[in-house]
Amino acid sequence: MKIFTGDETGLVKSITFSENSDYASSPIVKTWGKIDRSKSIQLMCYTTALEKKKLIVARKNGQIDILDTNDGKISQEFFEAQVTGEHKSSARFVGLFANDRQVTCTDKGIVRYQSILEDNLSTIETTLTLAPDLCRLRVHPKEHHIFACGGKERELSLWDVNSYKEGICFIKTQKKEQKAGLVWMSKNVSHDFLDLRVPVWITDLQFLSEQETTKLVVGTKYHQIRIYDTKAKRRPVSDYNIGNNPVVSLIIGRNSNEIFFTDTIGNVFSVDVRTGKILGQFKGFAGSVTNLAVANGPSLLTSVSMDRFLRIHEIGASRKLVNKVYLKQRLTCVIVDESEDKIIGESKQDAEKYDSEEENIWENMKEIKPKKRKIKH
Repeated sequence: MKIFTGDETGLVKSITFSENSDYASSPIVKTWGKIDRSKSIQLMCYTTALEKKKLIVARKNGQIDILDTNDGKISQEFFEAQVTGEHKSSARFVGLFANDRQVTCTDKGIVRYQSILEDNLSTIETTLTLAPDLCRLRVHPKEHHIFACGGKERELSLWDVNSYKEGICFIKTQKKEQKAGLVWMSKNVSHDFLDLRVPVWITDLQFLSEQETTKLVVGTKYHQIRIYDTKAKRRPVSDYNIGNNPVVSLIIGRNSNEIFFTDTIGNVFSVDVRTGKILGQFKGFAGSVTNLAVANGPSLLTSVSMDRFLRIHEIGASRKLVNKVYLKQRLTCVIVDESEDKIIGESKQDAEKYDSEEENIWENMKEIKPKKRKIKH
């Protein structure tokens, strides 16, 4: 198994575990790139549409790199002019996806579908202008023309890029004007017990099923987990208040009935979406967990956090911490590649060399004895 991480200094790191490893052994860590905070990594994803599997990296300065997963070399490069990273008002990436087309979205509401194939390089096929203050956009894993988004005072909405037309194009429905391409939009929950409007702030979302585009789960700034079914109604079919801290990131577990989510103080919970009950908590964190990824084969949960550690937990009743790797920089993204990568030849020798060097350092380290304190009479 190979894991890729991105951090605040613009470095991409490849963490490789040997074949048939129990994931408790020391992995081989490779670092790609140079330290440059203007190239801080905001989002990462895979694409398998090209000849080889590639890693897509979206950076703070608007640069989008397509990297080789073996050596980290940049094969293609794009640039989003709206994202500069120089001013507080500059945009940032909130959505990234790629197959044969690369999908990017900024918090200003600009969504671009762009070809990454060699014969049609850098051709922007579609640009959608949505509402600003978006916090997350997700493309459906199978139906790539369908995506969902939401944000600060932006209700969850479902879009079909195939029915979108550039320019001014509106459809009148229910006495309101809606842009063509908008398939469905949620409705806010009822007023609270004081008859006050409940604020809307979606921080992350996921499609619950790869077969359906109608069921979604969202996490909010106000520690809510909500389940939506676009076939049932516009308001959430389930609405749970969990904990007291904002949801940072969420991901679907081994099936659509289980999700994992993180908050701002380093908690990682497993939740049953049918009942809203917390199934368990993953422990061992010392900082806010910024991103999660699930390895479906061995049933592992990988996470990165602001304390600079990559952690691997077992998914199940034990939720045991299998391994943690210190990666020096504050981490923002994690992706798991479950393809079996055999480590042979030089890689094994390098791993043994690094282990022996580390042992020598500890053996040759001088013991520092505590100084005796003088007691004044």
